[in-house]
Amino acid sequence: MFERRSFWQRNRRGILIVLGLLVVGGAAVVHNQGRDPGFVPSPMTVETRVKVDLAQPFAGTPAAGWSDGEAGILMPPATEMNGFSAQKATEALTAARKAFIAAYLDRQVIQDGNVELLAALFAPDIRAEERADTTNRVRIAPPFKLLPVSPKVTGTMTVESGEKGELNIRAGYSVAYAFAIDDPAEIRDAMDIVSVVRVDKRYVFRDGDTFEAGSQGLWPGDGSVILFYSIACKPLEQDLLAPAYSERAYGGADTSDEDRAKIFDPSKPMPTTKGNC
Repeated sequence: MFERRSFWQRNRRGILIVLGLLVVGGAAVVHNQGRDPGFVPSPMTVETRVKVDLAQPFAGTPAAGWSDGEAGILMPPATEMNGFSAQKATEALTAARKAFIAAYLDRQVIQDGNVELLAALFAPDIRAEERADTTNRVRIAPPFKLLPVSPKVTGTMTVESGEKGELNIRAGYSVAYAFAIDDPAEIRDAMDIVSVVRVDKRYVFRDGDTFEAGSQGLWPGDGSVILFYSIACKPLEQDLLAPAYSERAYGGADTSDEDRAKIFDPSKPMPTTKGNC
């Protein structure tokens, strides 16, 4: 039987860095670019300290120009390497892409909890562990729901040779989620409802007679790192993601411009400073 370990004691494949409610209390990573003076708010627009349009919730945040959902998960060109043909390398990259999309974008997985859709993408020998692992994906904390808009995504995927019969795949992305809110009048800032998860995810694809049939396919790799920004801290103790507005009592912790850039830009090194979580 799987024994659930505490959030802070596990994640054998990675390091968890948390930058929690860094936006509440005035430290928002938001640029209010303003609108035309003739702008008339629609019924979906909330007149708060900044204008927040629930139909375009990322407007005014650093994620505004990112790609929509899985369109941002692009694979690099596949070439022959480490005994893998270009076709087989493409198969490996496709498997990693599907796993990333399932773990961080598929609402059936992240919001409805259908972990079978994710586990099925891995090699048979690791599926049971993937089902039991609560840190291998985003899990939206109930009763919160995402708005009916695509999360925003930016980042890259790379592949390189590994051990015999292995390809190492790295997916480095930032994903921004927009949460629904019962009372839009509570919104003080766009980042109240937007949470960002930055993921440096590692995968290993195994193939060939080096491995038994059940071990061939996609595996989680070592050294994955995940960082959370603009979130509620308490739910994260149970590996759950909730919006910043739900935990204002925690107050806010400011961050430097340098760390903010690192948080949102997956091409930069991960920040090492922990926030108030």
